[in-house]
Amino acid sequence: MKKIFLAIIFVVSVCFQSAATVPGHNDKQTKTPKKHIVLGERIHKDTTNITKRSLKSHLIIPKGDWQIGMAASYMNLSTNDSEFLLLLNDTYSSAAAFRISLHGAYSYMRNQSLGLRIQYSNGACSVDASTLDLLGNFSLDLKDVKAKTNSYSAYLYNRSYVGLDYRGRVGFFLEAALGYSNSRSNISVGSPSNAYTLNNKVSALFSPGIIFFPMNNVSLSASLNLAELSYNHSTGYENNHVTGDRKYFKAQAKLNLLALNFGITVHL
Repeated sequence: MKKIFLAIIFVVSVCFQSAATVPGHNDKQTKTPKKHIVLGERIHKDTTNITKRSLKSHLIIPKGDWQIGMAASYMNLSTNDSEFLLLLNDTYSSAAAFRISLHGAYSYMRNQSLGLRIQYSNGACSVDASTLDLLGNFSLDLKDVKAKTNSYSAYLYNRSYVGLDYRGRVGFFLEAALGYSNSRSNISVGSPSNAYTLNNKVSALFSPGIIFFPMNNVSLSASLNLAELSYNHSTGYENNHVTGDRKYFKAQAKLNLLALNFGITVHL
C-alpha cells in the first residue's frame, strides 16, 4: 500500500512539471516588466551631425505628464519708494498692477508640453496736483489724474524644456504662446469721466523661464515676457457712443523686470 501511495505522488508531480513546461500555459500570468522613467536621464540631440557639438540636456518633464497650476505677479510703486515717480514733485503718486493666471498642460513628448492658460490682470495709477519735472528741461502741470485698466486673456502655449542636472530638478524653458485678450481702460482728469477705450488684441508671445522641483510632483517657475507681436483693434467710447477707432500692428522686445511671473505647478 505504501508503494502504491508513493507511485501516485510521483505520477502527480511529473504531470505538474510537464504542464509547467507546456508553451503558453503561463502567458497570462507572465507580465512584461514596466519600464521605469528616470528623471535626469541624458537626452542626446545632435543637430549639427558633429558629436562634439551635440546639445546636452537631461530629462525633466517625462512624456505623459499632466500639469495643473497657477502664476501671479504684483507691482506697487509710490513716490516714497520709487526713483521714477520722484519726478513728480510736491505730491503723492502711486501705481499698482496685478496679474494672475491658471494653466493646464500635457507633455506630448519628453521635455515638450502643450497647454492652455487663462489670465486676468488689472492696473491703476493716480497722481494728485503736481508738476512733472524732467531734470529741469521740461515741466508739465498735472492735477488729479487717474487711470485704470483691466483685461481678460486666453493663451495656447508650447514649452520646450532643457534639464540642467542629472537628478531632473532644475531646468530652463522657452515658452511660445498664441492668444487673445480683451481689455478696458479709462483715464480721467479732475472729475470722473464716462470715456473709456476697449481693446481687442491677438498676440504671439515668447517667454524664457526657469523651473525648479522642490518635491517630486510640485515645481516652482519664474518667467519673463521677452518679445511680443500683436494685432490690436482699439475703440474709444464716451457716454456709450463711439468716438474713435484704430487698428494697428505692434512688435516689441522688452526686458521689464517688473513683469516677472512666479508660478507653482502640480504634476500628475
